[in-house]
Amino acid sequence: MSRCELGIGGPLADSLLDLIGSRFGEVTTRRGPGPGTTLVVDGLDPAAERALMTLLWDSGHDVVSMRSTR
Repeated sequence: MSRCELGIGGPLADSLLDLIGSRFGEVTTRRGPGPGTTLVVDGLDPAAERALMTLLWDSGHDVVSMRSTR
């Protein structure tokens, strides 16, 4: 199973996390270090990873890192 971990430059609203969960499946988050958040979603293909990043950008968030494992 693939795993996508995105480093976000700040917190994510619960409503956005709910939307991400409804579109992409179960979502986990980790805070820090600092003001950032790590968003973890399993089972994404490359097109879904791009769609997730676009959703984050469109909602005004900075994606500061991305790690994907297959």
